[in-house]
Amino acid sequence: MPSGGRQERGKQRVNEPPVSGTIRRIKVRLLVPLLALLFLSTVDRVNVSFAALQMNTELGLTPETYGFGVSIFFFGYILIQWPSLMLLQRVGMRRWLFTIALLWGAAATGMAFIHSAQGFYALRLLLGVAEGGFAPGVMYYLAHWIPKRYRAGAISNFMLAVPMSVILGGPLSGWLMSMDNPVDWAGWRWMLLIEGAPTIALALASPWLFADRPRDAAWLSETERRWIEAEIEREQASQQASVSGWKLLREPELWLASLGWFGLMAGAHALIYWLPQVIRHFASDTSDMQVGVLSALPWIAVGAGMIVNAWLSDRAQERYLHVSLAALSAGVLLALTPVSSTGAIALLALILAGLFMGGAQSTFWTIPPLFLGSAALAGGFAIINMCGNLAGLVVPSAIGWVRERTGSFDIPVFLMAALSVVAGLVVLWLRSRDPARRGARAIMGSYSGET
Repeated sequence: MPSGGRQERGKQRVNEPPVSGTIRRIKVRLLVPLLALLFLSTVDRVNVSFAALQMNTELGLTPETYGFGVSIFFFGYILIQWPSLMLLQRVGMRRWLFTIALLWGAAATGMAFIHSAQGFYALRLLLGVAEGGFAPGVMYYLAHWIPKRYRAGAISNFMLAVPMSVILGGPLSGWLMSMDNPVDWAGWRWMLLIEGAPTIALALASPWLFADRPRDAAWLSETERRWIEAEIEREQASQQASVSGWKLLREPELWLASLGWFGLMAGAHALIYWLPQVIRHFASDTSDMQVGVLSALPWIAVGAGMIVNAWLSDRAQERYLHVSLAALSAGVLLALTPVSSTGAIALLALILAGLFMGGAQSTFWTIPPLFLGSAALAGGFAIINMCGNLAGLVVPSAIGWVRERTGSFDIPVFLMAALSVVAGLVVLWLRSRDPARRGARAIMGSYSGET
């Protein structure tokens, strides 16, 4: 038996394609355009935080009404996620992505033409409907293309688009708002138009950029296509029988993961939608361009955390502790921000919090496939992401409400810190419910080269 097993493993290795080359080709052909789309979708979603520096005065928006307009995006976003994922399963990636990207590009460019709070609310709602299924849809799509032992790195590469959109989009938004534009528009209108247009271009190109399944990818060899599908099928067959449909809603792991993602997303939404105004509040003499540059610093740390923690997680082949410890560290550092003695120390604490926040977020999505079987994967991703994005519905509006009544950002920051700690504890709880988890000794062994 041992001899036969060695012969079988050797036979499998002979028939396998060069794995690193296959994964690299998938990343180039699929992850690069997906990263570009996530970058644009995030820019289209969050450039409103920079537009607010001029737009709120022109449209007569108060902090509370601005916060409501930001939050209403997530009403549409959450409402459409499950139907959007079901549509993806029915029509395939190419047609699904073309439809939703074209719609969100139209909504994003349309923001340049609004003249009232009601127009602001309507287009924010439409943008949320268009983008609602994109992130969980991509997670579902990648789960059918990339074996799970390579997935943390791939997902972190994809999610890197979020901090990149602020690191690059912040200064770009500030510059576009400050420049003399050829149509003599208000700076915020010109910025929204220019930053929304590329999404329409990528939407039109998406049917030629993507393949629905590995077997449809002409840019992979026949051996590579067979290997990918065999690996995914083997992983799905090794999982316990999964539930789907309404039975999925009775699974406690699903709701624990949803609570964890809510806690992680709360801090992200606070940074995305309020950081420029926080900086302007503490440094009122800064220009729009300077605000954009300073706003990028915590997001540089978020991006670094995504890369480093995903690499460590893939190297150790451990997921739970890499998410939970990062989330707990982010919570502690966020709590230090309001009590820091100087603005420089507060900024440093915020940057370090971003480092751990990014690390937790990028590795989190490797956990749901550990307890969701193939039949439950799309629905589980949609529910977890929907619950996480409830933070987007609640947090920006709540911050605006508190800010208008207290003039302070301290209470919201403490709340974000507490939610990050809750997320870390919830992931530890999920770990305790996983009978196949690796203990700390296995983790240390993987870092020291033990097998």
